[in-house]
Amino acid sequence: MTVFFIFWIAASIGAIVVTPFQFKMLKGKIEEDAKKNPTKKIPPTPVLVLISIVQSVVLLGVSAFIGTWLAPKVDLHWWLIDQWLNGTPVPYSIPGTILLSIILGAIAGMIIIGLDLLFMKRMPKIDLDEPSRFQSFLASFYGGISEEVLTRLFLMTAVVYVSSILGLGNASYWIGILFAAILFGVGHLPAAFALFGKTKLVLWRTVLLNAIPGILFGYLYRKYGIEIAMIAHFTGDICLHVIFGPIVRKKQKI
Repeated sequence: MTVFFIFWIAASIGAIVVTPFQFKMLKGKIEEDAKKNPTKKIPPTPVLVLISIVQSVVLLGVSAFIGTWLAPKVDLHWWLIDQWLNGTPVPYSIPGTILLSIILGAIAGMIIIGLDLLFMKRMPKIDLDEPSRFQSFLASFYGGISEEVLTRLFLMTAVVYVSSILGLGNASYWIGILFAAILFGVGHLPAAFALFGKTKLVLWRTVLLNAIPGILFGYLYRKYGIEIAMIAHFTGDICLHVIFGPIVRKKQKI
């Protein structure tokens, strides 16, 4: 139960600190919808924030519980937390593996930026209210922790568990990795559709740019444990939203 609470609390904190980023990104869309439908009652922003946080905390709690319950049954781990809590030996070099995850996360972030430049040439032009770097930094904790609890610890683990019951052996892990990666991309569609509209280009861009790093994070979870996947995801988000992404987007507007 201790591990469950660690993941739930950490993921819930991520869900709380991401709210300024989320509402900054969607502020224009909310205001636009309010103008188009003046009779439609939209709750005040504090109420929307509270509803969003409560929903996320409940979902993350369920995900963390199921994930921590099923993972040991299919040989998926959280080696660093186990060492911290129980002194369990870690079957890899901790400094070297953490460095590897940071490098891979940074590479994934740069690849996404490069691919996104190709997509953005054909994407609808929107007047986006850019979040601050500090808001983006906080949002990276949601990506690195909360999204990993939802998509890898819960979803990937559950798919691996079901696949293993069906007798698919080691293929179960790749089925789980790919399924979770694709669903990770699909999970970003509502926000993408709200910003850019519902088009096939928006759909493919969103799913592809999120599934590619999702495969990497799933592989790291399988090989080194969920914490290493979290570090890589956090690093990728920092590169994408805090360091290089804002520079690229600013140059595009000039």
